[in-house]
Amino acid sequence: METEAGLATDNLLELLDVELTDSVNFVIQTGGTEEWWNEVIDPDYVQRWELEDNDLYLVDEQRLTSMGDPKTLSDFLRWGAENYPAEKYMLVFWNHGGGSVAGVEFDELFKMDSLTLDELAEAFASAGVHFELVGFDTCLMATLETAATLAPYARYMVASEELEPGGGWDYCSWLQYIADDPEASGLEVGKVICDSYYKKCELEDEEGMATLSVIDLAAIPELVAAFDAMAQEMIGVTREMSSLRGFVQGVTRAENYGGNNDDEGYANMVDLGDLIRNTERVLPETADQVLNALNTAVKYNIKGQSRAKASGLSVYFPLGINHDELKAYAYQTAISKNYLRFLEVVTDWEAPEDLVEDIPQVEQAVQKDDYEIELESYIDEDGYFVLEITNGLEAVHSVQFSLYYMDYEYDEYMLLGYDNDIEADWENGVFWDNFRGVWPTLNGLYCAPTLLAEAGDYNLYSIPILLNGKETNLRATYIWESDDDGYFKVYGAWDGIDPATGMSSREVIKLKDGDEVTPLFEAINWETGEENIYELGSFSVDGPVVMEESELIDGDYLYQYKVVDVFGREFYSDEVIMECADGEIYVYETEDED
Repeated sequence: METEAGLATDNLLELLDVELTDSVNFVIQTGGTEEWWNEVIDPDYVQRWELEDNDLYLVDEQRLTSMGDPKTLSDFLRWGAENYPAEKYMLVFWNHGGGSVAGVEFDELFKMDSLTLDELAEAFASAGVHFELVGFDTCLMATLETAATLAPYARYMVASEELEPGGGWDYCSWLQYIADDPEASGLEVGKVICDSYYKKCELEDEEGMATLSVIDLAAIPELVAAFDAMAQEMIGVTREMSSLRGFVQGVTRAENYGGNNDDEGYANMVDLGDLIRNTERVLPETADQVLNALNTAVKYNIKGQSRAKASGLSVYFPLGINHDELKAYAYQTAISKNYLRFLEVVTDWEAPEDLVEDIPQVEQAVQKDDYEIELESYIDEDGYFVLEITNGLEAVHSVQFSLYYMDYEYDEYMLLGYDNDIEADWENGVFWDNFRGVWPTLNGLYCAPTLLAEAGDYNLYSIPILLNGKETNLRATYIWESDDDGYFKVYGAWDGIDPATGMSSREVIKLKDGDEVTPLFEAINWETGEENIYELGSFSVDGPVVMEESELIDGDYLYQYKVVDVFGREFYSDEVIMECADGEIYVYETEDED
């Protein structure tokens, strides 16, 4: 962030406008970046600075150590409390965040070493300082697991469930508020942080996906206990298919944060409140208690239009299953043994027995081998492509379609994307295409969107692109204004989750005038199976990027249904050809290669 774009320097410059008083001390520890975009800070040392008289003064210098080492943090906390004793202490983390497993403070100089939550607890316990407020000016750290980690060491927490724009918090606003009212509580300061952050996002037209919340950490033990009780009820859900299906449908439709797809990577963070609202039908005994405890803990939060379901805290749920990550979650982060037993069932993973030996293994859980999904597809008399799920409907949780352009010159299928624009009769397991011969375009160029989330009032998409020659993903949403109408909004580019470290790319990069955008397409040769990536034009940004539906060019398009069951298994229908010709659509069965 600092090495690539000077984002830390930008926030430090904001601090220089603050008029501090003798009642407030503000000290900063710097490190972890290969390069600084200023001539003051030295990347070869861990340095400590004091903000005074609208400038930064070097007050201490240490040998270079990892910002992901708990000792580096605890040393700073002890040093700060000893040299700047105060009635109230506040701590802010600035950097990348990766959620409940990956943690925070990724150090570029030490192989992206980060502070995991167990290491945070170690550092706070060693420092022996209690904080009025701990804040995370990072992505993805407003999690139940983070709050549970901090509860013994702080009164309030401020953090974001979702990604944060690169500009981060408005440091001048909230620090000036503290300078003007040093007696302010952590809750009052937290509200100012949230409101000023949202206003800053609005000024940059980045508020659509913004989230930030103030958490009362004294309420977290009760919330954790309620969640543990709910996890026990969730175990019961796994014994009956209709309940399991209801739960899986609910959790996968709940608002989630930080990618959670194959192209962008998986943060595996799901909004806790939305998860419960979507699954309370199958969790009648405990859902209300968790929601009530959650509402007590979340004292204040802001959320943009495309993150309207954000409740203030997320929780880890493996939307993308990785057994090594699950093991790390169990040992470093887990807050409920019952939840670990539940995760065993829904992921085919075995929890470490030394952690869950006092919790019985789940008996008579639904087994995927007992549910075989069978599909039939055909063209009906009205010319619609119909999918019928003839067996195993009770185990199905989602149906989408994929669309490919057929390039006969190169014998290739070119993927145009995935969507859920279909007509559905879930009760009978019958689905009809809603193909209208149109597809999303960016400034008039076709693109290949993948549906990330469907939240009732909006769909969230990821689109592979080159931005100024660099491969990344464009975030966009379709916002429903009525049952039949809505509009697309482009938010910006995001590099995704680093699969090696779990670090989330912090910045959703807003497109600016002069940027070169090139949509990317995957193609597969139907003779050889060879895969290629194609660019089919580019445009220079000049004003807002317009995403809209446009008519497809005349030609043949391959259409196929994709069915996913509660165990994560994928099933595919036969394909048909949708021919677009002179404004008409003709549907044909594909030729049998046998």
